[in-house]
Amino acid sequence: MDRTVVILGGDVAPEGRLLLEAAGATVLATPAYIDRKAVIEILQTHKPDAVIVRLLADRLGHEEMIAGGKLRHIAKHGVGTNDIDVKAATELGIGVSMTTGSNGHSVAEHALALIMALVKDLPRQDALIRDGIWDKNQYQGRELRGQHLGIVGFGFIGQTLAGMVTAIGMTVSAFDPHTPDSAFGDTFSRDTDLDDLLAKSDIVSLHCPLTPETQNLIDARRIRLMKPGAFLINTARGEVVDEKALTAALEDGHLAGAGLDSFAVEPPGIANPLFQLSNTLVTPHVAGVTLDAKRAVSVMSAENVLAVLNGNTLAPRFLAR
Repeated sequence: MDRTVVILGGDVAPEGRLLLEAAGATVLATPAYIDRKAVIEILQTHKPDAVIVRLLADRLGHEEMIAGGKLRHIAKHGVGTNDIDVKAATELGIGVSMTTGSNGHSVAEHALALIMALVKDLPRQDALIRDGIWDKNQYQGRELRGQHLGIVGFGFIGQTLAGMVTAIGMTVSAFDPHTPDSAFGDTFSRDTDLDDLLAKSDIVSLHCPLTPETQNLIDARRIRLMKPGAFLINTARGEVVDEKALTAALEDGHLAGAGLDSFAVEPPGIANPLFQLSNTLVTPHVAGVTLDAKRAVSVMSAENVLAVLNGNTLAPRFLAR
């Protein structure tokens, strides 16, 4: 195979790169978070047949897609394609794939880890001990058993998290207008009104994609609908939440805490007000990139590229539309 593949935004795991190279492809990788101008220059220089998209400063759009003149496929290293103009790609006849199911379990585990750490008051207790304060009277941890988890977005990740917390003794309801009733079974209840779910949940965990409908879905009004003392977990996309409204609710005590793995701007500036609060637990959008998940995502994105370049058709679940 005499083909060129450019990995935009940091290299994939060795297993994925080796798969491409073993098929005879020339593989190049850029640093993470390069801007639009740099992407265009790279694509004009190397004229790739396919790109794998990881971490970009700007959305991959029409201008970048035509820069190399021979781009046939865009493979997302993950499942969120909000950093790719899928409509523009479709109009140009360029397919866009994603690695459906490759890292969902890792994301669900990460959400559970954020829930446990916040509800058990672990970050604050760790900080107190490091400051030389050993005071059990300051512990504010709660039991998860008997708490109600509201899940927004009940695809594979949401369903996996629901199974995990049910084993702990939590109750679960979910809001997702696109998931069939069969996914809920007899164990989980379906809320058809997001406002109702927010009002009754002790913890709300977000697992929906970023779309025009979900942009700022959790806005100031909806944050104030949440129970006083509730927790918000976001391992989806930062733009789903109004960060200014979230900051205000955390500052005035309406919400007890927030566990955040994604932000409206990435990487976020050090002055982000959410980072100044003691009741937030933040991670750098790594929920889906455990070592195991990164290997799986890298291999699947490479397989998607090779399938297309070899003239094969991808299964619908791997195609972004």
